[in-house]
This record gives sequence, C-alpha cells and structure tokens, in this order.
Amino acid sequence: MNGNTKYHLNGADRFQLFFDSVARKNTGVGNVIRAVVTLNGQVSETDFRKNISLNEAISFLTGISLRKNWYSALFYFEPKTVSPDTEKFIDFHAQENSEEALQLALTRDCNLITGSSVHIDVIYYQDKTHIVFSVNHTLMDYAGMENLLGSVFADQVVIQRPEEKGPAKSFFVKFRETVEATFFVAARTAWNMRRLSVKSAKCKAAFEKLEFTIAETEKIKQAASLEIGTNALSFYLGCSLFSFNRHNELLAGEKGIYFIAVPLARRPPEYKNVVLSNFHSYIYFHAKADEIKNVKDISRSFSGQMIMQARRKMPEKFSTLLDLFRFIPAPVYRAFIDLPTNGHAGSFAFSLLANSRLENKSFGDCHVVDVTHYAPVITPPGLNIVFHEFAGKLKIILSFDESRMTKNQAREFLQSIRENLIT
Repeated sequence: MNGNTKYHLNGADRFQLFFDSVARKNTGVGNVIRAVVTLNGQVSETDFRKNISLNEAISFLTGISLRKNWYSALFYFEPKTVSPDTEKFIDFHAQENSEEALQLALTRDCNLITGSSVHIDVIYYQDKTHIVFSVNHTLMDYAGMENLLGSVFADQVVIQRPEEKGPAKSFFVKFRETVEATFFVAARTAWNMRRLSVKSAKCKAAFEKLEFTIAETEKIKQAASLEIGTNALSFYLGCSLFSFNRHNELLAGEKGIYFIAVPLARRPPEYKNVVLSNFHSYIYFHAKADEIKNVKDISRSFSGQMIMQARRKMPEKFSTLLDLFRFIPAPVYRAFIDLPTNGHAGSFAFSLLANSRLENKSFGDCHVVDVTHYAPVITPPGLNIVFHEFAGKLKIILSFDESRMTKNQAREFLQSIRENLIT
C-alpha cells in the first residue's frame, strides 16, 4: 500500500469479515483459508526464511491492519506503524510428529485485530516438506491465495492491492438490485431448512480429504458431460446433496428444503494478479428433499438453476447488495444475513475451485508435487465441501464442525459421494 493510503473493504470483503466474527465466536478460529503446498525434498529453513522476508506480497499483507472509525460502518486496511517480524508468523516443525503438526496448522487462527493475518507452517515428513499457508479470508479469495503462492514458488509478479473505483451505478439502480437479490434469496430459503444437527456443545474444526486417481478423475468428467449432461459444478454438487440427503441421522430441519450458496469468481481481468481483496459473488441452489430421486435429475436441476440466475444477472445483483450492505452497522448487517435462514446460513457450503497454477513449479531444487486448499469451518452450517484438482487428480476436502459431524461420519459421507461420482 502506497504511503498511508487506506483501502476500504469491498462488499465481498465485508461479507467474509462478518463470517470471521461468526467462526471465531463459535469455534475459536476465524474465517481462515489455507493452502498446503507439498514439495519433494526438505526445504532449507535458512533459504525459506530469506525468501519470505524478501517477498513483497507477504510483507504487504502482514504489514496492514484492519480499522474502522467510530462514526462509520465502513472498515478499511491501513499500514501498521511497526514492520512485521517474520519470526512471529513462520513456524518450522522439524522434530515434531508431522500429523500432529499438520492438524495444528490447519486450525491456526489468523486474527486481523490481535495477531498476524498470515501464518506459515513448514512441516517436514520423511523426504517431503509440507508448507501450510493460512490467511484470513477477509484479505483475499482463492485466486488471491493462488497469486500469493505464485509469488513464492513461481516468481510471479503480483499487484498488492486493486485500485478503488468510484460507483458505476446510480443509488437507485443499486437499491433496486439489492431489493431484487434479497427477495430472490428469501424465496429459496426456510427458517427450518435441512442442515446438520448439533450433537454436542463443543464446536471443533476438523478436516478430511479424499483423492481420486487420474483414471477415476477422467471417468468422473466423462460421466458429467456424457451420462448426466451437465457442467462439473452441477454434477459435483448434485452428488454431494444426494449423499447428504441420504444421511438422515445427521440432519435437522423438518421442512425438507435444502439451500446452498456457492461462490462465483467475478475477478476483473485487470485484477488477475492482485493478492488483496475478494472478487466473488454467489449463485444459489435449492431443492426439496422429497424431490431428490437420483443424481442425474438433481444435477440437471442445478444446471437449470445456474442458467436461470445467469440470465437474470443474479450474481451481479448480489454483489450490488453486498456493496450497499457495507454502509450499515454490524448488528443490522447480522440481522439482514441471518433473517432469511433464521441464522442457519445454509444446508452446507460448497466450492469448485479452478486448478492450481503451481503444477511444474518448485522452490529451489524441491518440486511442487501437490497443492490442497482447505476451506474455513463456519458454524453454522458446520460443513464446507470443496472440489478441486491437482496434476489431473480430483480431490474432495471436507471442513466440518465435530459438534455436528464426527470424523467417522465425515469419512462415510465422502465415500458416499465417491460412489455417486464413479458409479
């Protein structure tokens, strides 16, 4: 950030900041996105520390703090008065159990107010090195994280922050689109929607991963296009909801209505290499439990819902809603977000991520052999399902709240999705 220039949070940033407070209140860990980069070989601690200390993107992100004037609802980032110390946001785990170190890294908090907004854990395991990047989601989206990783492992030149633009629409147009987006969402939700029920009082973030072979991944893609006749997102979400609906022992909500919000990338081309800020809106999917008969039909229903929302420009209108909501006080903001779903947020969260750009990249002589992105655990709803690929292998990552789903139940759920994808 140049000089003392402030950068005001955009609508999507403010939305993630809201969920940061929700997550930290319920689980003790905020709205933190993570990427685990696996290298073959063991990275030199000295070389890695030097690289990070010279990385302008990381210096920038760790050198800003979140602020808000008492008389305004708008939040902004501004430079800290003290330069960041790399010793405080990098941990090396050389003599520790690698599995325990990974679990610690995956639940590490990144507090914008009292701690570092970025943290890096370097974990050594046999002949590999796992490097876990944790970043508060208010700072960036998935593409921003990929840009950050690219600056470390691919010598990618990144832009620290986007330029703030003035309003392109009149207030009347923004208000009209906000009203339309509000009613659109409200019409598809329910106060008693189907969701994970609470099993215990203690919320705890946990993670499970399932990876397919290259051959299985190709088979899944062919099934989506040839047998189901939909895009990948609709097929993956259809398989996930079909499996979710079959685990009745996990669910609450008597009306049998499912509601899922899925992030949609809306990053302008000129911001392709920017690390700071979120550039996404949402598309919304809904289904009634008694209408979910098979994967094919629900997947095609979701495909139709996507097309309808694209034609009505709903993602753009929801972005307008988020932009206007930045100006309202936090209690009113919470009321607007919670009202349509009675505070349940949704049945679960879902994302299909673009492929990582770190394939065939390296750190010195250590080549990148895997990248896995982990979503935050926001409870409610307490379940986040992420699909993405690396090196031709599809993987599914569950981020879940153990007060709503045990690890064994998470593994069973993943196997159920697997069966729907490849059979």
